[in-house]
Amino acid sequence: MSLQAPSDLLLKPVTLGALRLPNRIIMSPLTRLRADAQLAPTKLVAEYYAQRASAGLIISEAIAVAPYGEGYPAIPGLFTAHQAEAWRAVVEAVHAEGGRIAAQLMHVGRARYEAGGPQRAPGWWAVADPLKPHELTPADLAAVIEEFARGARAARAVGFDAVEIHNGNGYLLDQFLRAGANQRGDGHGGSLENRTRLTLEIVTAVAEALGAERVGIRLSPSATVGGAPDPSGEETFAYLLERLAPLGLAYVHATRTTAQDRAHGSGPGIPLQRIRAFYPGKLIGAGDFTREEGEQALAEESVDAVAYGRLFIANPDLPERFARRVPLNVPDHSTFYTPGPVGLTDYPRLA
Repeated sequence: MSLQAPSDLLLKPVTLGALRLPNRIIMSPLTRLRADAQLAPTKLVAEYYAQRASAGLIISEAIAVAPYGEGYPAIPGLFTAHQAEAWRAVVEAVHAEGGRIAAQLMHVGRARYEAGGPQRAPGWWAVADPLKPHELTPADLAAVIEEFARGARAARAVGFDAVEIHNGNGYLLDQFLRAGANQRGDGHGGSLENRTRLTLEIVTAVAEALGAERVGIRLSPSATVGGAPDPSGEETFAYLLERLAPLGLAYVHATRTTAQDRAHGSGPGIPLQRIRAFYPGKLIGAGDFTREEGEQALAEESVDAVAYGRLFIANPDLPERFARRVPLNVPDHSTFYTPGPVGLTDYPRLA
């Protein structure tokens, strides 16, 4: 007998491009820092994702498509044969449990840490974080585009069902979008057209490599710039989303403003309803949703699916818990980034 009630919109199937999902409960990309010394996922990582295969779609933690410099934590990569085979094992573990998984692809740029600058903000926060890339040359930018395309092909070759371009959270590509962060004087800075050029070039290259129906993009419209709201944020994202709309992507994955965002100076931010007005395609919403808030967002048709992060960390069987209306495990923040299985694979399932 089905546990689904008529109001359980989260449990209804949805199609995102080439992806046929059994429910609308998406596992957010979540940095866990369990990579090995060669920046490859371990057997524990495969077990962790396989435990959560009941998600409509798992979006992996951010995966670097190229080597990166000092100053970043050890995020996993997908630019060596060893890394590729390790990710193949992760994908096969998820598929064996009936799940679907997308690779979130990230480029750090030529990273540096500004010694003597302000202290690094908690959570590597947005564009205010002192860790920033060196300015990239035109040749560097061409390499970034090709590295994303190559990473997308590598992800598909090891079995990932789709890729998501990490274009949010104040990292490299988000910095290019922002008038307050992008001070370039060439064709990738200044005007709206120029600031969105790199994103659109990467999306185009990845879509050509995989087919647009297997490509998503993550955006953080309400991220801060210099610890304050981005005064041109709505104009920037309206322009970008209107140009993404005709490309036939599987989805856009956008974050809403959370209490943590506001604590870091975001102000009210840009609501998902405004993002929906700019983008008619499939939209995943993220940002500390409860089950009830997810249901409401779906009922209002402001999103097509809802991404859950910390709740998925602590509840590997989150869709079943939502269906049964049972209590949720509480995530232990102190184990989010620690090595080993504690806080990764040891959260209990329902009996």
